[in-house]
Amino acid sequence: MSEVVIRVRDLVKGFGGPRILDGVSLEIHRGETVCVLGRSGTGKSVLLKSIIALLDPDAGLVEVLGRNLHALTERDRLTARRDLGYVFQGAALFDSLTVLENVGFSLVQAHEKPDVIRKRVLEALEEVGLAQAIDRFPSELSGGMQKRVGLARAIISRPQIVLYDEPTTGLDPLTTDTINQIILALQKSHGITSVVVTHDIRSALTIADRIIMLEKGRIIAQGTPDEIRANQDPWVQRFLGLQPPVVHVP
Repeated sequence: MSEVVIRVRDLVKGFGGPRILDGVSLEIHRGETVCVLGRSGTGKSVLLKSIIALLDPDAGLVEVLGRNLHALTERDRLTARRDLGYVFQGAALFDSLTVLENVGFSLVQAHEKPDVIRKRVLEALEEVGLAQAIDRFPSELSGGMQKRVGLARAIISRPQIVLYDEPTTGLDPLTTDTINQIILALQKSHGITSVVVTHDIRSALTIADRIIMLEKGRIIAQGTPDEIRANQDPWVQRFLGLQPPVVHVP
């Protein structure tokens, strides 16, 4: 078994009400693509933000590449995050900046030379099939193209791990397939470890080496796509659409 690059132990997180995450434990190995599936509000994005230390846990431990990011100062967290890329659900591009400036933003912050920035940005855009858009503005791009620009920005610093928050939400099936193929290509060409939060069952079954299913802040099933399909738990079967939903009639 390859090296564990993300280790979560008994993770608890709440926001003053019921626990959003209630004792989650998992391990993710180098080079894996792991999809986290679950209904809206079940803790998927909170788990992702806890891994990258945008949120601190109420209890439990999160280690990424052997480090507890939550024990670091904010400055040291920023340094540690250079090994991680994050793809936001809504792309989160700066409307007033070009694609070049959006993708190369972290390189500008690192005081790289303009010619180096343009070269690196062009390489990242080529990986997502958008080199021709380098001097355009986000408003000139479709939603799917904006997601790909967000992906290029996430890989510009050549991270070991990329975290995706609902990368295919709102996209048509063809564009969804394009995003899925880019995720698979990055894993193959760079050995990137990917954690993909999604409610898109088809995408998860397509790209995942392993699927983790969350419900009410707990892991209720995990395994390969074939193992998840074969799981006889009624909730899993209903979520996958293999059983009709339970309807409560008053």
